[in-house]
Amino acid sequence: MSQMSGTSSSLLDAIFLSEKRKNLLLLLKEEGPKSSDEIKNAFDFPWKSMIPQIKKLVDLGLVIQTDGVYSLSEMGTVIATNVQFLLNTLKIYEENRDFWSEHDLSSIPFHLLTRIGELGQCKVLKPDLSHIFKVQEDIVKCMLDSSRIMVFVSAIHPAYHLVCLEFIQKEIDTAIIMTESVFESIREECLQKSDTVFSDISVLKLDLTEYKKEVQHFLDCENSHFFVSDVEKKPMMLIVTDKIFALSLLDKHGRIDRHYVVSFEPGALKWGEELFEYYKKNSRPIDSF
Repeated sequence: MSQMSGTSSSLLDAIFLSEKRKNLLLLLKEEGPKSSDEIKNAFDFPWKSMIPQIKKLVDLGLVIQTDGVYSLSEMGTVIATNVQFLLNTLKIYEENRDFWSEHDLSSIPFHLLTRIGELGQCKVLKPDLSHIFKVQEDIVKCMLDSSRIMVFVSAIHPAYHLVCLEFIQKEIDTAIIMTESVFESIREECLQKSDTVFSDISVLKLDLTEYKKEVQHFLDCENSHFFVSDVEKKPMMLIVTDKIFALSLLDKHGRIDRHYVVSFEPGALKWGEELFEYYKKNSRPIDSF
């Protein structure tokens, strides 16, 4: 048992206690085999200082030298891939520590939460306190430039309907998953005999009839697809398009928080789409309101 522990410790030390060895592993993983000259050009280190680092990786069986060319072994590739995976995860957490530590992450399935590093470069958008209910303009702009939109929504604001109408005008394919309470509220609003609405439409300067007409127009559009979620744990809002990923979560006390973590990287869009599909599989389609 002590021998196994010693071997594991030796590997960890070899990778993480030397920036040169770690960076060389990642270089060979990302760019493939390199000659000594290519390695020298890639790093701002004297070649003499690299020789013992390379020898250490060769002795551990992580790097192979063939005719002056260095490449990763099969297990070297596996280990380098996992090193990169861990570093990406740590980077995501470190750069946005307040968001990830202060919010309830239980709405994200564990198999996706363990892949949070795939989000890449992220930023957290914080609302202006003087416009706390304002739709995030930069997010909406990206949505309007998209060819398809996927949204999970746990709460609605009347302005969302008008934004959705812009999606229709641009013929953007839109899929929306909503909670049961949101669905019931919208259905109540659309009833012809109803004289009340869930949302405060006064901010839109629309009368009740006009407001209902606009909402119904969006609900009936062939480019719009609606689902009601059956999952117990839900995000406040998830937005995924071919341009942007944005996620808003409840805080750890179950309170609404209008901060969004946002990314524009391909890995984040793919990760976000998988999260949306997870919710969609646990939702039922709505044929009519």
